[in-house]
Amino acid sequence: MPDPTSTHTAALDAAGPTAPGDVVDSHTHLFTVGLLEEALSKEPPEAMKRFRQALKDRKFGRPGREQTLPEMTPQECAAWYRERLAASGVARAVVMSVMPDSQWTRDFITAANGHVAALCNVDPRDPGAPALLEREMAAGFKGVKLLPVNRCYSVSDPACRPFFEKANELKASICIHYGVTVDPTGDLRFADPIDLSPVARDFPDIPFVIAHFGAGWLDSVLRLAYQCKNVCVDTSGTNNWMDYHVPKMTLPEVFERTLTAIGPERVLFGTDSGTTAQYRTWIKFQQVRVLEELGLSDGDRDLVLRANAARIYHLDA
Repeated sequence: MPDPTSTHTAALDAAGPTAPGDVVDSHTHLFTVGLLEEALSKEPPEAMKRFRQALKDRKFGRPGREQTLPEMTPQECAAWYRERLAASGVARAVVMSVMPDSQWTRDFITAANGHVAALCNVDPRDPGAPALLEREMAAGFKGVKLLPVNRCYSVSDPACRPFFEKANELKASICIHYGVTVDPTGDLRFADPIDLSPVARDFPDIPFVIAHFGAGWLDSVLRLAYQCKNVCVDTSGTNNWMDYHVPKMTLPEVFERTLTAIGPERVLFGTDSGTTAQYRTWIKFQQVRVLEELGLSDGDRDLVLRANAARIYHLDA
């Protein structure tokens, strides 16, 4: 659990470029009291009930495993985040925002000074989405996280087209959560990554990263990636979707299928670590070991563990 009294609020030195041998966690999360207070102040009282309960209880996490929600300033949180990454042998991390138009998160990434990057959150159906994306990219976000399953929309909806045109103009990378979700409001009618096909086809210069190997829709991800060379995957999370997959698959088999189908240049390591529990060092250990046991070369392992995320999310720019 974060301890604000142990963090340092002095400004962080700017992060240097990543280097071979570094590990970049391309998929993490950030939830704090201040961030939720800001987000909920913009919503009607009946909205975002899960987050309202978390703020009331000062606890957040999977049902039955909630832990204390940290209460830190953006500057304190940036210093704490950098320290926990260093203690876990991770050089950089990319935070996936789930709250749109967040000044708290803007202040956090400014304070992090390159040690922790973030993707903004935008509803691509919103007529104001292109303008918001332009402001967020100017503020230092490295791309966008989309949640079609959680927010119940199709990215192929024509209403989303102006957003993708702006993303293409701004060279914004996009991470998308498809597949199963712990969010009780999610709708699996929007879970299949094949929905991305016309968008990825029409915007070949936008890198699209499908989170969690597609979270149960790996076959769709790989078929999509066959047609669209701008489609990538991240490996983040426990990948417990495998428990529900038929036929049975193991994590080494998931990596082997993915690496064979799309190559190491389009696979990004991630843990899906949050801020209310310890950093998921066990996932890092597990996935690094899988890559070693599969016999990847040093260069290919570096692509997965560092270089792809640094390139796609412009971490060294």
